Amino acid sequence: MKAKSLILGLFAMSIVACNTEPTPSEVFLRDELLGEWTVSQVAYSGEMPNPLNPNALMQFTGIGSQLYGKVNLYEMPDTGNLHVEFIASLNTIQVPVSLISSGTWTLSNADSVLIMDNDSVSYSFVMKSGLPTEQVWTTSFMQIPADSSYWADIDLELTLIK
Repeated sequence: MKAKSLILGLFAMSIVACNTEPTPSEVFLRDELLGEWTVSQVAYSGEMPNPLNPNALMQFTGIGSQLYGKVNLYEMPDTGNLHVEFIASLNTIQVPVSLISSGTWTLSNADSVLIMDNDSVSYSFVMKSGLPTEQVWTTSFMQIPADSSYWADIDLELTLIK
């Protein structure tokens, strides 16, 4: 009976030791990065001038609504495009936010940063958590809406799925 219990115990331990769940990476793995991604969620935070008192800054945070997001990355040559649009709720104001670029991409900082460069502006994305079919990237940028004297410094956390 003890031998049977020992065998069952060893069998159970071997099943636990054979965990096939991939471990999230904090770096961009080139083979997993390539292809077409859909942005499934965007969390945002930042600051901008207060419309009621332009000398003061207003903080904002939330989850984007009416989200549209695609990222496509190709190799040889390393080119790609990104298109993210959503509505940010700033207290009682609904503000459209967009991040659109296409051009070349490179990896830097030991592959923890992806840089998308379109010759006029570069966007840097930091890997927060990477799996083959789901990744979380962070970035920061300034948006200046057309026909506006306002600006917004925006931090984004993008959840992408393949």
